[in-house]
Amino acid sequence: MRKKVQDPQAVSTIRKSVVACALLAIVGITSGCATKTAFGHLSSDEKAATFNAELGTNYLAAGELEPAETKLKRALQQDPNNALANNTYAKLRAELDDPQGADRAFLKSIRMDPKRAEYRNNYAIFLCDQGRTDEAVAQFMEASRNKFYRTPEFALDNAGVCAMDANQLETAELHLRNAVRLNPSFAPSMLHMAELKLKTGDATLADAYYSRFLTMSGQSPSSLVVGINIKRSLGDQAAADQLAELLITNYPRSSQAKTLASR
Repeated sequence: MRKKVQDPQAVSTIRKSVVACALLAIVGITSGCATKTAFGHLSSDEKAATFNAELGTNYLAAGELEPAETKLKRALQQDPNNALANNTYAKLRAELDDPQGADRAFLKSIRMDPKRAEYRNNYAIFLCDQGRTDEAVAQFMEASRNKFYRTPEFALDNAGVCAMDANQLETAELHLRNAVRLNPSFAPSMLHMAELKLKTGDATLADAYYSRFLTMSGQSPSSLVVGINIKRSLGDQAAADQLAELLITNYPRSSQAKTLASR
């Protein structure tokens, strides 16, 4: 299953100065912060919850699940309606194979902050990973239509990838083309169009999209695998072997390299 893109806007949503004020609020020092930040109207518990939610988000991004859970649970105790805490806790529950808990927390985060399209995008990624393709695509599309979303191409691309994984190829192409139309320099959509065209049997057009992708981005294990498959489909074994060598040399510990070496 391809990895859907989590918009970097959702990784860290609190400015350093705001977090600093939240930390001061925890220890009871609020002078100078209440009038200068958006936290002025919040209670001490709400400020502390935001700080702990941000810490939990950073821990989860680093793959440290135990401290992430500790900080997120504390944030939710301090403010059960904190949208960031709920959204990040939902991602944690998904990591811990608790889809029901994840679903509840995702929906609550969206209710608490409906303008934050990144939260809906994250929920859609979860739905897609659960095999709930139609629901996921609908959520991706809802996110892409949000006027407050600065990078709707992320959601459109994710909708295309989700549909492609479910073999809904016409739907996938529609959304991927819309992502490219919206942002012609968005490299992931170019690579995914290359994958899609290869899947539909048009290796020549797949190679064209792949070439365009390479003008926008460097290689990764995933993109090298796409290139290998395209070159093989075109009968260019020398080019395929060259890309395979790059994969094994530059990314020897990647799952893609290990799979290739085992064949």
